Amino acid sequence: MEKEKSTEFIWGDFIDIKICDDLLEFKKQQTLTWTSFLPITEGQNYNNKGDINVDKNVKDSVDLYIPHQINVPHIQNFLAALQTVLNSYCNKFPFCKTSRFELMQGMRMQSYPVSGGYKAWHTERANASPNTVYRHLAWMTYLNDVPDGGTEWFHQNLYIPAQKGYTIIWPCDWTHTHRGRVSHTLEKHIITGWFSFT
Repeated sequence: MEKEKSTEFIWGDFIDIKICDDLLEFKKQQTLTWTSFLPITEGQNYNNKGDINVDKNVKDSVDLYIPHQINVPHIQNFLAALQTVLNSYCNKFPFCKTSRFELMQGMRMQSYPVSGGYKAWHTERANASPNTVYRHLAWMTYLNDVPDGGTEWFHQNLYIPAQKGYTIIWPCDWTHTHRGRVSHTLEKHIITGWFSFT
């Protein structure tokens, strides 16, 4: 009998935790020094009209926007590790390569305070906004351990705890509706973004 194939299409692997530490140090430098050159904002989300807003009942975070073309060693080291995870994902799910896709939008390093998080169920392509319509696969790397503050997927009835270095890839559509599980004990730090059709 053939081994049952995975139908969750949510898969991940670990990257070197030193890369995570370097990313956190990079963010710290952006938030603490006058040399910061990247925008830091309160967490934003799309409302049901497709407008971007800040609603801490939906998403309570501080986000650092990082252009994917940035030539900084810590970021380039992370992108190389992310590519390795993506290659493994594509080997596991070869039909995800229906068309060319790549990292085209900026990444976000997000910090969630204690009792914060992306609390509402959402997808990575919930509307036809030009910013989301070409998204194909979402990805996220946990930058610290938060056992009670990982991510849960609605239709898959799946919970993945936040483990430092664990990098997850999944499809952007409604089938993969998800939310962060709120930790009432620890801050959570992630870096996240999308691979989009070109």
